[in-house]
Order: sequence, then C-alpha cells, then structure tokens
Amino acid sequence: MRASEWADLVEIRADYIRNLDIRRLLREKPCPIIFTLRGRSEGGVFSGPEKSRLEILLRAAEEGADYVDVEFSAFWKAITDRVPGDRVILSYHDLVTTPQSLETTLDAMSLTDAGILKIATRARSLSDNLRIAKLLEYAKGRRRNVIALAMGREGIPSRILGPYWGSWATFSSLPGGEPTADGQVPADEMVHRYRVRQIGAETRLYGVLGRPLGHSLSPQIHNAAFAEREMNAVYLPLEASGLDDFLEFHERHPFEGASVTIPFKEEAYQNAHSLSVSAEETGAVNTLLRKEAGWHGENTDIDAFLGPLRRIRHLARIRAVVLGSGGAARAVVYALRSQAASVCVVARNAGKARRLASRFQAEYGRWEELHQMRWDVLVNATPVGMYPQVDESPVPPEWLNGELVYDLIYNPTQTRLLKDAVVRGCKTISGVEMFLGQASRQQQLWLGFPGPEDVMRAALEQALTK
Repeated sequence: MRASEWADLVEIRADYIRNLDIRRLLREKPCPIIFTLRGRSEGGVFSGPEKSRLEILLRAAEEGADYVDVEFSAFWKAITDRVPGDRVILSYHDLVTTPQSLETTLDAMSLTDAGILKIATRARSLSDNLRIAKLLEYAKGRRRNVIALAMGREGIPSRILGPYWGSWATFSSLPGGEPTADGQVPADEMVHRYRVRQIGAETRLYGVLGRPLGHSLSPQIHNAAFAEREMNAVYLPLEASGLDDFLEFHERHPFEGASVTIPFKEEAYQNAHSLSVSAEETGAVNTLLRKEAGWHGENTDIDAFLGPLRRIRHLARIRAVVLGSGGAARAVVYALRSQAASVCVVARNAGKARRLASRFQAEYGRWEELHQMRWDVLVNATPVGMYPQVDESPVPPEWLNGELVYDLIYNPTQTRLLKDAVVRGCKTISGVEMFLGQASRQQQLWLGFPGPEDVMRAALEQALTK
C-alpha cells in the first residue's frame, strides 16, 4: 500500500471502493489500518441500509482491521458491544462550523466504551483552530485518546500542529490522489515539507497570511529553506478572515514572522507597531517581524521588483503603466517613481487609481483608455491570470504595444498575459523573479541572513511543475 511510505497508520475509506472485498483488502496490510465506511449524512458516499453498513464494519474488525471508525450519530453500540474498545474510533463531524461546546460533546462521547474519540469540525476562521487546541488540552487533562482537527483551508494549521497539541493522529491525503475531506494536506508534504513529526515546543512558527491561499507557494520555498539549514521552524498557510483573526491565533501560538499577501497588506500596515521606510512610503506591508514592542512591518517588494527590471534596462524617464491599485501596485508605483520613471496608474476602480497616483505624483488613466496609451513597461499588479484562472488576462493581446511586460503573478510562471506579450514581440519578466527576491529578503529579516536562493528556486520550480 503506497500510503505506508509516509504514514504510520492508513485509513481505508471503504465507501469509495466498488466491489469491496474486505478479506483481500486486509490480507497483506503493510501497516495498521483504520477501516471507515462513511454514510452520506456524515460526508461519505455509502448509500446502503444502515444495518448493512454496521455489519460491514463488524466484518472488517473480524478480518483484521486494527481500528474501525463508527459515528457518534450512528448506532455505535452495535460496534462497541462486539469490538474491543481500544480498536474503536468513535467520530463526530460538524461539516458546517466549529461549535463552542466541543468539550461538552467530548464528555458525552467519553461515556461510551470507545477507546479513541475523534472530533472533526469545519473551520470558518483561523481562530477556529484555537478551539481544536483547547479541546486537545482538555482531553489531555482527562487522559483520553482524542483525534481533533478542523476541516477546510482555514483549518490546515490544526492538521499540522495537531500532533504537537496532543491529537492521537492527524489525517492527510494520498500524494497524487483526491483528498477525502476539505483541507487535507498530501502525506508526503506533511512529512517532508512541514516535518510534522519534528514539531515541538521549541519549533519557531512562521506563515503566510492571506485569503484565499490556494495559489500560494510560499510554504514550499520557505520550508525548503528551513530544512536546508536544519532549522527547527515551520512555515504555515494562514487563511484568515481578517488581520484580527490572525492576531487572535498568534496570541495563543506566537509567530516569529509572517508574509502578508492579498488582501491584508494595507491592514497590516495600519496595525503594525513600527514600520520600515519602504512600508511607510507605500502604505503596504508584505512582511511582519515580531519584536518585543509588537509587530514590525516591512515591504520587501520594492527591491525584489526592481532587481529583474534593472538587469534589462535603465529606468530613468521610461514610461510605465501599472495595472491595479492594491498593495502590490503601491509597491510598484513607489519603486518606479524612486527611479525617476514616468508612471500612469490604471485600475477598474478609477477612484483608487487616482488616489494611488496622487500619493506618488504619478498620472492615472481610465481602464477604457488603456488601449490608446503608449508605454515602455507594462506591469500587471492585479490577480487576474493567477492560478486557477490561468486562461484569463487583464488586457486583450492587441493592446500590448510596448517594449516590456512584467507580470507580478508567479503561479503560473507564464501567464496568459506573458504568452500574449511574447506573440506581440514584447520582452517579458515573470513574477517568479520578484517572488524569490522578496522571499529571500524576508528570510534575512526573520533570521539575519538571506534565504538560500538555489534551494528556494528549486523548490518553487518543483511546486510549479506539480
């Protein structure tokens, strides 16, 4: 069984298996097995009679399954009466939210004969992970074997930090396969990228703060840098409902630093205790560093943006058009103006474009005027074209009439905009170069030395290939 290469314990989701042959399935198991047959009401796909489902679970226990999983909402006593308690996982699922009363639910489940109790909820915010941590602390005080986690992208920290918090197990998906629950991380990534087995009280926490984070490859490159240096540190995806949500999570589990992406760069600027000159000037923070007095905000986008551009041409007095009016656009406009470039800001929201242009003594234009503009450099600082919307472009190809197109998007490496630009005869710069540059600078701010660029680049290329 391929999963045993990474896992200590493998769950068989029998409700996904056609023509189920339990004896054959369990005959040559390479590691301990959890046998699960989940009904539709609990998020599974089994649609047969409940009596048949329970009989199949009992048959699996007889044929050698190390553990059988039965739901607290089911007639669980039919299982606990015939299977030793230490082989029964009694599970509770809330597929909608993470309730406040998890300890009450655990107490009720503890009255049964099941030896392992599992509670899985749906996270709606980053701070919902704290309820899972609190539940595991409560269970530890009562000496109960408990598996607890929050599903969804917001709940990913609970899957990675759960074993450290005291969870009896955590769940991952099969590498290359489909997850059986929202938010599952592939098992190879849990073991090698997040080094989940090594996380402990001394592990330093970092992460990327944003929403959504499905596109972000920051965990790949930063964790690769930590592993290369054999650091006891982990970098987590932190999909938050707002900055306050992150700060609440940080208060309970302190972070040393964080990358900040869409849509929290301006909010991070407003809440930082201190700011670098570049962050102050741009009004946007993409890097947070914890200091004794509070969070210090930096903006590593400036130098990272200019580096690849400077290698191609001199920037003074060039004509640049910047698409977008958010935190990334602010960094780009500031960077170009610092090099004496002429800049025009164009955004769907004309008011925001006007305000951004005014801040840096630049021009602004309306979106419908873009096709008439002449430029040396066109910069896309919008998310249009980012994975998974890889076939989208912020502008039609016939509008690409300048010398160079620079797309800040790094996933995919070659966006639709860049492909169109090549066809139109423009030079191009991918956001990969800026992404690696700003990440290396973030490592320097957090640790005192820049990230290993060759290792980070290799990790990024591998992730983009996947």
